[in-house]
Amino acid sequence: MFATGGYDHVVHLWSFPSNGAPTPSGPLAIKHTSVVQSLLAIRDTSRKLVTASADCSVNLFDLPSERVVNCLKLSNSVYQVHPGPSEFCTLLEVAHRELQFEIRDYRLVPINPVVRFGYRSSKVHGRYVRGAAENHIFASGGGEKDGCVRLWDLRKPSEILQTVPCLPGRKVIQVVFGNEQLVACAEDHHLAFMNRIGDLVVADEGNI
Repeated sequence: MFATGGYDHVVHLWSFPSNGAPTPSGPLAIKHTSVVQSLLAIRDTSRKLVTASADCSVNLFDLPSERVVNCLKLSNSVYQVHPGPSEFCTLLEVAHRELQFEIRDYRLVPINPVVRFGYRSSKVHGRYVRGAAENHIFASGGGEKDGCVRLWDLRKPSEILQTVPCLPGRKVIQVVFGNEQLVACAEDHHLAFMNRIGDLVVADEGNI
């Protein structure tokens, strides 16, 4: 499945026939009133698509029945969506200067519907900053030019697990996990490759 959304507030699914050009579906029955900023395909009890928008809403669209089965209304614009610590949760990056991240349980009657965490920053991250989640660890750059990547253990997100200075004087806009490494990218396209030892990260200046 490949899905797209954007400035027209509309979400499409695309099919890729073996002997023709990719073709979009008609607009999905999802109502957003501003730019669609992030999409995430998940599977809990069925295949679903999570859509997040600058209109501060998150929709949970059930693909087999082709309908929205839950809609969350937040107080802030939603920049990014990641898989959560369980199949019924998503991790959101939102426009806030202290609580930039939210873990949302989208079942109708959850025990703890939301957990918020983050760090103090003078600026919101913006829609081009994207963190990364792997297992119970979440990593993110930031809204300022401090060159740091911060890590949280999602089992105890109230405290920062580790702050790793890796790109001094630069704004880290994206991070990604892979092959026992964490890779950070600055807005001026510099990269830093860091080794992982368990849940922690070791910055190697020779790999910057």
